[in-house]
Amino acid sequence: MTVLSALDDSRLSVLLDLRHPLAYLALHPTINLARDEGLEINWLPIRVPPLNAPSTAGPDDDRGIRHRRIRAQAIGREIETYANAQGLVLRDYYRDADPTAAYVGWLWLREQRPERLEDYLTEIFRAYWALELDPGDEKAISSVIEGLGADAAGFEAWAVDRGPASVSALAEELAERGLGVAPAYLIDDEVFLGRQHLPMIRWMLGGREGRGPI
Repeated sequence: MTVLSALDDSRLSVLLDLRHPLAYLALHPTINLARDEGLEINWLPIRVPPLNAPSTAGPDDDRGIRHRRIRAQAIGREIETYANAQGLVLRDYYRDADPTAAYVGWLWLREQRPERLEDYLTEIFRAYWALELDPGDEKAISSVIEGLGADAAGFEAWAVDRGPASVSALAEELAERGLGVAPAYLIDDEVFLGRQHLPMIRWMLGGREGRGPI
């Protein structure tokens, strides 16, 4: 294992994909949980398959095609409901852009300015889903980092040096551990997939006192 992920050293690790709407829906509730518990989260970027857009109905659709279309439509409605509840703007649920530069910035801040990482995540998720950010544009990411009061020049130097290799190495490590879903939560050697497990995670962080949520 490399030291990059720090999965074995962190009380709670959270894996998010900037390009996945369910990861965005998990971001703020997870930040709030960490603040309530006085916990520092080990935030890690991951790439997972994008959502599939609902297919257009056709006369030759079989049951499987219809089922996949209905499921995709249901997921879209769920995203809309919870995004509205959180006051989030998601303009294209099926957007699939190259996140490399954003992930290089993520790992650089995680190493150099960890106290600004949650602000960075908040901004890149907001801008990406508002269609205001190309996450593969190094200059755009440098601007975000500069806006946070961090060393944009330091990021730019790292982005042409160890940055991309670090992103690739982390992806390989997570794949070797069988981690390929976002959002994912790792706590006490257990993996929870999806923000619906936050009540259970809160209970575990609190010492498992009383009966756990079911």
